[in-house]
Amino acid sequence: MTRYCLFDLDGTLTDPETGIVASMRHALSAVGMPEVEHGRLRAMIGPPLQDGFLLLGVPPERLDDAVLAYRERYTTGGMYENEVIPGIPAVLEALVAGGWTLAVATSKPAVYAEKILVHFGLDGFFAYVAGATLDGSRRHKADVIRHALDVLGAPPEATVMIGDRMEDVAGAAACRVPCIAVTWGFGEASEFADPGLIAVADTPERLLEVLSRTAS
Repeated sequence: MTRYCLFDLDGTLTDPETGIVASMRHALSAVGMPEVEHGRLRAMIGPPLQDGFLLLGVPPERLDDAVLAYRERYTTGGMYENEVIPGIPAVLEALVAGGWTLAVATSKPAVYAEKILVHFGLDGFFAYVAGATLDGSRRHKADVIRHALDVLGAPPEATVMIGDRMEDVAGAAACRVPCIAVTWGFGEASEFADPGLIAVADTPERLLEVLSRTAS
């Protein structure tokens, strides 16, 4: 019986687009990069920040500078230019009441994820927040999921991952964890073609229905 649930943060629990895009623009400007159109920046939400900057053309030798500039803007307000996905608190409440153990598994540094959850009053739902390390040594989703499983003592077959990007789907598959994709985040439909997915949920209410069936 599935009793552990790992939630991605950005695009799954909250909509962080305003703060992340503004912080990316600040970082790119700080390292002398030209303006990037909004859609490309939006597409970078979810994967590790370092990987996104490299894809946007930041020279490897300026990567640390870009990350530092991003964090300066993000930690002084950007992380709170964010809002909880409507319906998510009710899902979390129902799962906890049903005996699930919940955790967050995010490629965002755990120290930031914890502050965001506290700010929005979601921290009480989660037994653990697994995230990236500030030095980037743990940032890819498979590594974050493995870390969460280790800390929780959760068997992969008794766990389900919830996320909105292909990194969530692929990371779960690498850890032999079943996965449910959600469509209200930043992923495209093509990212959810993996036959190993339990389901693709288009609303929080639908997500709760699928999880309820999975548990039984």
